[in-house]
Amino acid sequence: MTNSRRDGPEQPLEWDAAAYHQVSAPQHAWGVRVLERLALTGRERVLDAGCGTGRVTLALRARVQAAGGWLAAIDRSHEMTRVARRTLPEDVPVVAADLLAIPFRRAFDVLFSTATFHWVLDQAALYRGVAAVLVAGGRLHAQCGGAGNLQRLRSRVAALCATPRFAARFERWSDPWRFLAPAEAEQLLKNAGFARVRAWLEPEPTPFPNREAFRIFVENVVLGAWMARFDGAPAEATAFVDAVCDAAAIEDEPYTLDYVRLNIEATVGGRPA
Repeated sequence: MTNSRRDGPEQPLEWDAAAYHQVSAPQHAWGVRVLERLALTGRERVLDAGCGTGRVTLALRARVQAAGGWLAAIDRSHEMTRVARRTLPEDVPVVAADLLAIPFRRAFDVLFSTATFHWVLDQAALYRGVAAVLVAGGRLHAQCGGAGNLQRLRSRVAALCATPRFAARFERWSDPWRFLAPAEAEQLLKNAGFARVRAWLEPEPTPFPNREAFRIFVENVVLGAWMARFDGAPAEATAFVDAVCDAAAIEDEPYTLDYVRLNIEATVGGRPA
């Protein structure tokens, strides 16, 4: 799941992993569906890259072990890995590591990832690093945010950041994500040495039952990088999130996040070792 402090300056200082574990039902549901598409033939070595608190990893473990394979997990956030170690049995090693510096080479048959890759701004370096982790013939099976992801929310937040009340806090701001179109992802994958590349978008509009549920989710899952700009100013942070919720309340579909997921399936060129 989602990592923290990626390669750009505008990253959450850390995740509130306990809160994320409780409210990240959409990410968990998407991850489980991605997992359902993963074919395992038996005894694969699988890496969950961006494991978050380990909820999807736990389901992945059941699939991998049923096929006679072995599983490890990584996440950059120390808070996420701390919770993941509690979530997962001891037979799943959990390592705190950045996706741009994964401490494995030619070690895995499958790299699985959900809700993580869009946090890495240097996507070319990401895919080169992923390719280096996999053996020849190894597979990437992933999903992340894609082109158009959260466009309505991002537009509302950008407008809010430009208002006189908040503009000074967001000088030299840059968004913490990079959302690719399928053709962009496919080209970067090919450049990194992947073959049989396939990427496609999947809209996932996500409604929330009321303002409170929407607020808790966006504050803890979506707006972490923005909240870091309010360090030491909790009243201003509250006003900022209130304004985001006010804007969401008057949309045609109130309290709905316009998620768009990018699905990725690719194989490293060459024959298996």
